[in-house]
Order: sequence, then structure tokens, then C-alpha cells
Amino acid sequence: MNILKNFSVPNLCDAGAKPLNGIKPILENQKLVFGEAITVKISYNDWGTLIKTISFAKNKFIVAEVVGEGKYETAVWGGLASLNAKIKGVRGVVIDGCVRDVEDIKALKFPVFAKNFCPNAGKPLNLGEINVAVNCCGVIVEPGDIIVGDCNGVVVIKKESLPEIIENAKNIKEKERKIRERILRGQDLRDVLNLE
Repeated sequence: MNILKNFSVPNLCDAGAKPLNGIKPILENQKLVFGEAITVKISYNDWGTLIKTISFAKNKFIVAEVVGEGKYETAVWGGLASLNAKIKGVRGVVIDGCVRDVEDIKALKFPVFAKNFCPNAGKPLNLGEINVAVNCCGVIVEPGDIIVGDCNGVVVIKKESLPEIIENAKNIKEKERKIRERILRGQDLRDVLNLE
């Protein structure tokens, strides 16, 4: 899986990985991070289940489906959760919903990807489900799927598809290298791509 560090999220998306459209990094210059998914399904006002998940998520990527009408009006992740997750070795967090304490997350340089941010939080209800299939931005994410994120966004790769996607990404990267060389030699991209 370490070979993933040689690619960008756009490379992997072009190679067949599924994008989580609308999920953006909190850090504008987010470097590439990846890991296996540990999934969480919670209501929009329950951050307790996510906090509990940190204990099981060392070297993993937490992916949360947030459900309910208030999913874009209530934060389920923030600065203290990010601090705890970073110390416990969590690779990153994807929230199909809102986060808060953006300045704390940026100061920690902890990889958090979310739909949006807002200041108000829910409660530590701890009523959600851990390690179940979740629907994140219209993509079904299962425990153990590979999550890759960078400054461009996040993609999901099924484990069984990983070798094929890596091979595709290698070919795409090589093709782009050749195109870049031709542009640097003075050719127009339009001509390189044979666009009439």
C-alpha cells in the first residue's frame, strides 16, 4: 500500500478510484495521506460515537456518514478529537458533515476532510454504529476500504481493486510526464492532445 505515496488523488481518481465529491481538506496544503477505513454511522447531533472510535483506529482512516436534517448545521468533530486522534496514531478523518475548531485542526496539522464547518456541536450520545457499510457522498465505503486524501480531496479504493488502480495510475503518470515534456519543449497542450 505504500506505493500510493507516489500518486496524487487526481492520479488515483483518473485511474478508477471513487471520489468523495464535496469533501475538502481543512488544511489547504494537505499532503497525501492514506489508510484502511474504519467506518462510523452517526446522527448529526452525536459526536460521542466518533470519539469512541478513536480508540480502535490506530493506523486507520475514520470515515463517518452523518445522517439527519441537521448534518450541515452541527459539528461532530473538532480540535480535541483531532488532538486525541493524532496522539493515538489515526491516519485521518473523513466527515460527510461538519467539523469545527478549524484553527486547532490547522495548528495540529491533523488530516481532517469534511463537507463543511460550523461552530455549534452536538452531544456525546454514543448511539451510532462502528464498522458498518456507510454512504459517504453517494459512495458506499466498507470497513477495510483504502482511503486516500490530499489537498485535492478524497478517493476510496476497494482492496481487491488496488493492484489494477495502481497499475492504471502508473500508466497515467507516465503519460502525463511525456505530455509535460512536450509542453516544456514549446508545444501547445491543444496540439499534444490533438484537439481540433
